[in-house]
Amino acid sequence: MSAALKIPAQTIVDKLDELPTLPTVVYELSRVINDPMSSTGDVEKIMANDQSLTVKVLKLANSAYYAIPGGVSSLQRAIGYIGYDTINQLVLSASIVNALNAKSSEQFNLNEFWKHAIGVAMAAETTARFVHYKTPSDLFTCGLVHDMGKVATYMIAPDLFLETVAFAQANGLSLHEAEEQTGAPKHTAIGRELATKWRLPGLIQAAAAHHHQKETNLRSGLSSEMNNVVDIVYLSNLLIHALQFGHSGHVKVLGVPKDVLERMRLTPEKLKELIAKIRESITNADNFLKIIGS
Repeated sequence: MSAALKIPAQTIVDKLDELPTLPTVVYELSRVINDPMSSTGDVEKIMANDQSLTVKVLKLANSAYYAIPGGVSSLQRAIGYIGYDTINQLVLSASIVNALNAKSSEQFNLNEFWKHAIGVAMAAETTARFVHYKTPSDLFTCGLVHDMGKVATYMIAPDLFLETVAFAQANGLSLHEAEEQTGAPKHTAIGRELATKWRLPGLIQAAAAHHHQKETNLRSGLSSEMNNVVDIVYLSNLLIHALQFGHSGHVKVLGVPKDVLERMRLTPEKLKELIAKIRESITNADNFLKIIGS
């Protein structure tokens, strides 16, 4: 093991404050949207303070993924079609991607990484609808940022991260397995710490921390709802890897555990139906990625 792989996780955590912070509009918008007395006008006032983000959200709302009839030219109309929650998730998603802006290297292509992340986001939202989760748009963001710990580690300690990627590739392992075998800091732990520092919702923190843990009793006592969210992101991540959509640092494809499918009440026939819906949803991913990362 090289010296790079001996960097302790706490060293990475201590340097998370060096990463860009999220814009205040993220927190203001979340506060207003969670206020039952708020109105569309309140949302528009907050968004008016960040015109570039407003333009990006409108472009996302006009993307083929949402297929709004006739398109939209105002936030008011966008909110009317896709709702407060989805607008909030789009703002949060675009802000996180912008904050985790890094340059690609030969060993780690950021465009392919975010393509994988968008794929998991769309798969998670599709799966949430399929299993009747109450707010599918929440799962979009949970899926998008489930691997945020990878980018954070790459930005803070690139040699460490790239050496772990190389080890995974050389040994036919997932990056998570490579971290376990080499003792490198786990991207799940780094992702949880970053989500906490950014004061992101508990669902996002849970997805970042536990998306490789299939056993609910090993997920630090999560609520039933949070376990449902983690199961959806866990499954979506596996399916997007199986579909070879994007690249998040490794090429190993893992099977779907039966107990996860049973918890989600997905029979083999239902799983095939879900995969078909996910294939359809990710056809819009490339254009979505161009907008969200612009």
